[in-house]
Amino acid sequence: MWKKILPVLLGLVLFGLVISKGQVDLAKVWDQLLMVRWSYCPIVILAFLAMVYLKGIRWSYLLKMQGHQYSVWNCFLIYMTSLFWGNVTPGRAGDFMKVLYLKEDLKLSMGTGMTSVLVDRVFDLYLLLIMGCLGILTNNMSANPDMIRLVWIFFGFLVFATLLAFNRKIGEVLIKAVFQRVLGKQLKEKANQAFDDFHAGMEAFYSPKILIPILLSAASYLIYFWACTLLADSMGVHIPIFYIAFCISIVNIVSLLTFLGMGTRELALKFLFGLINLSVDQAMVYSALILVDGTLLFSILCFFCYLLKPVRSKKPE
Repeated sequence: MWKKILPVLLGLVLFGLVISKGQVDLAKVWDQLLMVRWSYCPIVILAFLAMVYLKGIRWSYLLKMQGHQYSVWNCFLIYMTSLFWGNVTPGRAGDFMKVLYLKEDLKLSMGTGMTSVLVDRVFDLYLLLIMGCLGILTNNMSANPDMIRLVWIFFGFLVFATLLAFNRKIGEVLIKAVFQRVLGKQLKEKANQAFDDFHAGMEAFYSPKILIPILLSAASYLIYFWACTLLADSMGVHIPIFYIAFCISIVNIVSLLTFLGMGTRELALKFLFGLINLSVDQAMVYSALILVDGTLLFSILCFFCYLLKPVRSKKPE
């Protein structure tokens, strides 16, 4: 019970700290929100849809590499569904929904289904890392060199942890822990078989054809970050795409800690916008735009996609 409540409570506490101690002028924030060009909103949401559709193409191709035929449309709907459940549930475990769909539609085992899902997520992680590092290199953020070093260390740790997960011997403990959590206590004995299936499924991706998903990942995130620059433009602020990529990369990661990214998103944007001399109030306005366009409105579209393709399975067997 506490695992579900804690992300909500933590988010409320952090948000309260930002408002009370972050020198936020709520009146100015409201005035700036009224001046936002909301006509940009449909363009931003269409760009987000294009990004997800490209990810659907990527996931469909990954499954094809494993010898499974699954339409791009199905992959798109499932992607949207996973985003919906990821947004409305603390901890954002929406990616595990994809495994349930693969079990239901393609009769794949837990381990085999997890392979394409995890590789799919790794592409996202590395694109965020690369774009984030480019943001550091292409912008003058030398006001606090120690903080910049910490960012590099943070990104390096994520890369290192990912490489460990794909090493059979070292990653066995990590991946088995994930399988055991998803399968439930009553099915822990099946974790070993799931782990073996996972590494057998990985063999399909050791091929030059993996370049195609990489290019699809790059295209999808360029569209996504371009949409994020439009959000800044709508409030009258121009932020270079590489720096916005850096900011959003950090925000997407820290937002996993709280429900809807509440509190963590505002703290991250307050710090990152401050590095380029943008005010706390502007950071709060941008955070509100992300919440409205990227979470609330987009989640409504995701919910309709779930209605088009609901999942019937509740637990992998």
